Amino acid sequence: MTALRNRGEVAIVLHAHLPYVRASQNEERVEEQWLYEAMWESYLPLAEVIERAAGGAPHPRLTLSLSPTLLSMLGDAHYRAGFDAFCDSLEEVGARAEKSPKLAPAVRDHRARLAASRARWTAARRDLTRSFVDFATAGAMELTTTCATHGFLPALLTPGASRAQLRLGRRYFRTVTGLTAEGMWLPECGYAEKLLDDVARSGTGYVVLEQHGLDLARPRPEGAPLSPIVSPNGVAFFGRAADLVGLVWSAAHGYPGDPVYREFHADVERLLPEALPKGWIGPTGIRPLRVTGSDGPKEPYDPEAAAARARSHACDFVRALDAAFAGSTASSPLAVLAFDAELFGHWWYEGPIFLESLLALLGDRTVSLSEYLARDPELLVAEPATSSWGEGGFSGVWTHPLAAHAVRVGHRAERRVLYVDSMVRDTPRAPVQREARLWAIRELLQLEASDYPFLLSLGESTDFAEARLREHAQNVDRLTLVASRKAPEPGDAEIVNAVKERRPIFAELDEDALADALDPFE
Repeated sequence: MTALRNRGEVAIVLHAHLPYVRASQNEERVEEQWLYEAMWESYLPLAEVIERAAGGAPHPRLTLSLSPTLLSMLGDAHYRAGFDAFCDSLEEVGARAEKSPKLAPAVRDHRARLAASRARWTAARRDLTRSFVDFATAGAMELTTTCATHGFLPALLTPGASRAQLRLGRRYFRTVTGLTAEGMWLPECGYAEKLLDDVARSGTGYVVLEQHGLDLARPRPEGAPLSPIVSPNGVAFFGRAADLVGLVWSAAHGYPGDPVYREFHADVERLLPEALPKGWIGPTGIRPLRVTGSDGPKEPYDPEAAAARARSHACDFVRALDAAFAGSTASSPLAVLAFDAELFGHWWYEGPIFLESLLALLGDRTVSLSEYLARDPELLVAEPATSSWGEGGFSGVWTHPLAAHAVRVGHRAERRVLYVDSMVRDTPRAPVQREARLWAIRELLQLEASDYPFLLSLGESTDFAEARLREHAQNVDRLTLVASRKAPEPGDAEIVNAVKERRPIFAELDEDALADALDPFE
């Protein structure tokens, strides 16, 4: 066993988020499988890791951010039934693929993980959110959240739009979990100085930024990124330890690119198409080859060798932490290790093994972010710098030329919704018009999701992204027209109901919860 020798603590922060990909009735979309893959490969294995870690004494602590769009899907009966059907089909794929002698050991390992995830799903009574809430209330972890639809706040035009993202994200999280989020994961770690007052007034106690958001703070902190700062209005800002984090997520320079690990891009969908049942669309998640190397053919995946390497890498990572702490000038260094939760299991198949091993090695040296702040540490008062994650580190991914039209369409919709809202909110309106106003806000939120410009800038799933942008922009126009008429017209109810039935996001939020979404914070 390798234990930390030098002073310092570790905060592991995982952010679980997917765009709202719900397909309408009788519509099959490969994007729905993004959720199902994340569930069996990442979220359910994470629940297993947390439960086993919580059985130790002392048990480690981590912080998990659950996005409202993910929570909305996890609580939707449509997705629960869809996940069951997906797993049934995937088990059929696995049984067929295992008949390949060369790939059988790797396929068996995937089938074992699928079986373990399904067992966890059954034990949780098909309610994954409740499992995480139970862990949090038992003290095994901290739960927090992000903005309503993961809108990239620096690119939004109006303060009202940013306030709606902040307010409804926190409000929906509380409605679904019964918990109050102490902090907030700003989508894409996107921060700009214009946001500071509203972030504080929303009730957010802390935020995680990219390392350069603290490195470039005014005044500059000496101990960054291993020392957080606090803004003049009381929000704590934690910097993501970039060099350490890179060891874990980078396939080019970090652990996931090791030759023994599973090759993400070698899916049974292409390797053994005969194993797919009729009607299957998209990747399966069963990937039976290993990274191997940059040249030559990929070799079969060896699960035992990969698991041993993941445990070895956890020990190596503790040594890297020790070196970082030894070289830090901070009086009480804190390494904030922030990742997408989907890294562990989906993108990096061995990630859950690495994470469980790391938690065991760190033991009581882990701390949740609110737990750290509860000690009232002495923090430098400073203003963080405008920053984001992604290539370049300054919003370039979400304002890329290939995605710029998404920003423009969003700005137009913002102006439209805020204008109509200011006209109609305090005047008598028919019930269908009041409902249209509230669903226009929901549609604006979905239009603002950071996922669509991200996909466009990468050139991936662009048809999906463009279709959703068009749909939500058109719905904003239709719904605001209904809301602003002098009196309802025949067909208005059908317009509103069609939107509600197609994308029933945040159905748990009633009129009172949405009525003040755009307002200034008190």
